[in-house]
Amino acid sequence: MNWDDLRGHGGQVEMLRRSIARGRLAHAYLFAGPAGVGKSGFARIFAQCLFCERHADEELLACGECSGCKQMQGESHPDFFFVGCPEGKGEIPVAVFYGSGDKRGKEGLIHDLSLRPMAGSRRVAVIDDANKMNEEGANGMLKTLEEPPPNSLLILIAENLDAVLPTIRSRCQLLRFGALSTNDVTELLLEKELTTNATDAASVAAMSDGSLQTAAQLLNPALRTLRERLYGFLSEPDMKPLDAAKTLTSGLDEIGGDTHEQRRGAGWLIRFAQEFYRQTVLVLSGESLAGQSIPSEVQQFARRLQSRGLAGTELAMDLFDRCVLAENHIDWNVSPGKTIESLFDDLARMSRSRVQKTV
Repeated sequence: MNWDDLRGHGGQVEMLRRSIARGRLAHAYLFAGPAGVGKSGFARIFAQCLFCERHADEELLACGECSGCKQMQGESHPDFFFVGCPEGKGEIPVAVFYGSGDKRGKEGLIHDLSLRPMAGSRRVAVIDDANKMNEEGANGMLKTLEEPPPNSLLILIAENLDAVLPTIRSRCQLLRFGALSTNDVTELLLEKELTTNATDAASVAAMSDGSLQTAAQLLNPALRTLRERLYGFLSEPDMKPLDAAKTLTSGLDEIGGDTHEQRRGAGWLIRFAQEFYRQTVLVLSGESLAGQSIPSEVQQFARRLQSRGLAGTELAMDLFDRCVLAENHIDWNVSPGKTIESLFDDLARMSRSRVQKTV
């Protein structure tokens, strides 16, 4: 990997480059920002640049051909360590930092960082999901941050900055990362071959909140089927709310998962509804959708509202606002089933009421 493989973080690269040129390379950094925007990849490239044997540190470049670069690319560099929260776990195990059993204190990240570099001039460790360190693990890393081993660099990555202990935050140089642009997410989906359909890429990128991770999740065939069912109901002239809620709730059950996954699925369902009405408003106002293909269901719904003039646009905006309220209900831990049932009952009622007023 090199900097060309990333999107949207040129400012952070230049900030680090200037700091290193001034002799101010920190012993610890905290990369904070939304999930799926490239923080982990950024950390790996940063480390590769520091290990590159053909470029000075202040250049912050990687040749890709020297021994240090090839070892990083092959994930075999003896002075690079990457740890994080195991999939399905709520916190990083303490053994990751201290070792386990009779080897406690003789292995683990803290021990590895204390050793002299084997191949390069420094050792670099990355802690992904740093906000998921438990108290014991965080206290161990705090001691390392207070008295960093010579020739060591520690990079912490966190999505939720507030979940990182203030004592740890205060000992790291903070580097903030923002969301990617819709165009960047679209291009990355195609470049990484997560999809070969440019229309699908643009569609999910628009709903991804600038996160490649979120966009990839939205390409799930089960979620796409759920969206198609939803759009079918929303475009009906006389939507039957009970049928819609029952069918879509069953669709969530088909996706499966625990309560958390069900809640997340309901959240996506509501986001899809928001996107439906957002696109409707833009069609009615004549605004460009930046090359996005407009679903036939949205076009059909927009044509019906078009005859009502401004009242049609106002209705679409109010329906969008009702979906936003439903999203809040999911965040407030209201039952997904009740939230969806109430949402579709209100959407149908609001549409009927407006039709009667304009007839």
